[in-house]
Amino acid sequence: MRRPGPGAFLQLKTEVIVVRRRVPLRRSVPLQRGLPPKRLVAMRKKRLDPRRGPDRSPDYLAWIRTLGCVVCGRPPGSVLIEAAHTNAIGPRGLGQKTTDFSAIPLCSGHHREYPDSYHRLGEKEFSHRHGIDLRGLVLALKSRFWQDDSVKRCGSDLQAVSSRLNARRN
Repeated sequence: MRRPGPGAFLQLKTEVIVVRRRVPLRRSVPLQRGLPPKRLVAMRKKRLDPRRGPDRSPDYLAWIRTLGCVVCGRPPGSVLIEAAHTNAIGPRGLGQKTTDFSAIPLCSGHHREYPDSYHRLGEKEFSHRHGIDLRGLVLALKSRFWQDDSVKRCGSDLQAVSSRLNARRN
C-alpha cells in the first residue's frame, strides 16, 4: 500500500453555498431622465371600507361638555366638565374607548380626582354609589342631542337645554 503524500490531506472537499440577491446592488441600466422608476413590488392598497371601531363625534363631545356634572350639578363655567366614556351602551374592545355617544358629563373631580370618582370606583360601583342609571342617562342624552341638534339648526340656545337637563335631574 502506498502512503499518501504530504499534499493529499489539504485537498478536502469544500461545499460552497451561493446566496443570490433578489435585488441587484446597482442598476444594470441607468434610469432615463424625468421618468420615475417602475415599481416591481405591489403597493399597499388603501382601505375601501370605513374604519372599524367605535363611532367618533367631536360635536357630541363638545355638546356634552356644555352640560353640568350629572353627580354634583355644577355648571360648566364654575368647574371643568369632561366627557366621561362609559360602557353603558355596549362593551369596548381591548385598549379601545367606547363610542362617543356613551359619554356623560362629569366634573374633573367626579371623573378622575375624588375618591368616589368614576375611574377610581369603576363603572358599577360609581353608578351604585351615586344612584345613577348610566344606560338610561346615556340614552336620554343621546336622544336629547339629536333633538337639540335639529333645534340648534333653527337657532335654539344650548344653555337652555343644559338647564332643562339639570332641572330634570333634580
